[in-house]
Amino acid sequence: MSTHSPTRIALTNNRMMYSNSRKGSRLSDGFSLVEIMVAVAIALIGIVVIFQVLQIWEERKRTTSSGSDAQITGSIAIFNLDRDIKQAGYGIGMATNMGCLVNAYDTQRGTPAFTFRLYPVEIVDGASGAPDTIRVLYGTSNSYVANQAFTTSSATTKKALVRSGFNKGDLVIVSSGAGMTATCHMVEITDNTNADALTFDHVSAVTYTNYLSQSITARYNNPAGTGTTFSSGNLQNLGPGNLTAGTAQATPRWNTWSISSNKALTWSDGLHDATTSSEIAEGIVNLQAQYGVDADSNNQIASTEWAVTTPTDWTKVRAVRVGLLARSQQYEKLAVTTTAPSWAGGSFTMFNVDGTTDTTPGDANDWRHYRYRVYEKVIPLRNVIWGTAP
Repeated sequence: MSTHSPTRIALTNNRMMYSNSRKGSRLSDGFSLVEIMVAVAIALIGIVVIFQVLQIWEERKRTTSSGSDAQITGSIAIFNLDRDIKQAGYGIGMATNMGCLVNAYDTQRGTPAFTFRLYPVEIVDGASGAPDTIRVLYGTSNSYVANQAFTTSSATTKKALVRSGFNKGDLVIVSSGAGMTATCHMVEITDNTNADALTFDHVSAVTYTNYLSQSITARYNNPAGTGTTFSSGNLQNLGPGNLTAGTAQATPRWNTWSISSNKALTWSDGLHDATTSSEIAEGIVNLQAQYGVDADSNNQIASTEWAVTTPTDWTKVRAVRVGLLARSQQYEKLAVTTTAPSWAGGSFTMFNVDGTTDTTPGDANDWRHYRYRVYEKVIPLRNVIWGTAP
């Protein structure tokens, strides 16, 4: 028999029930405020770290992609410029009148009369380190690229020693004299069927059938004629210049390469449409060029024989070298370019992003907060070398 009294048993049972209720209440209390604050702090730290990683990743991605864009545009720019300059001088490589001022005419221009220098390549030096301009002249005749003499002429006809290779529709440079002081005109052949087999006509506003059997109206002949009475002289055939739209045949070119105000390499054809320019590659902020002249005739171009001055003796010109400066579009918080990029011709003159004189404000207009790539190439003037001009 138990010796415990009923009262004691009841008290013991009450204590057990109270103890069990205390344990149950502890299990249902949840997290304390301190625990919640610690968890929130850890989560916030994790979020900050994640966003910092994302920010760094995004900055590096933009830097990488903008650098890739600069590389692509720079490669496109130097490729197109190289390909064009390699054709320089085709059809005029043996010209004795190299450098003469050519008087030309085009009925489809706003101002029909215009002039250009008979240079395979002409470098127009930019003032105070500004981008240079390069003009490239070449013909596209499939059958005649040598210098040819003529004996007699009138305002609308020329009698060549040999007429072979002069086709209807060809553009021809007519000159009298030698060098830069020669008198030069550009004419368009409208007829080469004269009975003597030597004379060709260049009449204005006449409709004729060119060598591709296209019916066209003379475009490049001045109604006043050449304005000069030539007793004799030389002819350079540039090839077909007046063709109907959509013709696959290439035409002579007087191309101008320059840097536009919105920092892109542009190209325009001065013979056919001088008012329209095409953007070749964006992000090109500078273009520099120099002639390579073998002044001492040792078949080498020394470091001192590169210059921007237009040569007077084209028999010694061997090459042109160009340097292009491409800039990425990504602004960097830090000054990642601390010195001016350079090429074989020296350091580029740097300007603010908006084209103004260089300052150091450290903002988005400061060139130092962008990355650059330099593209340069030495381009042989093969048509001038082979033609041994003048």
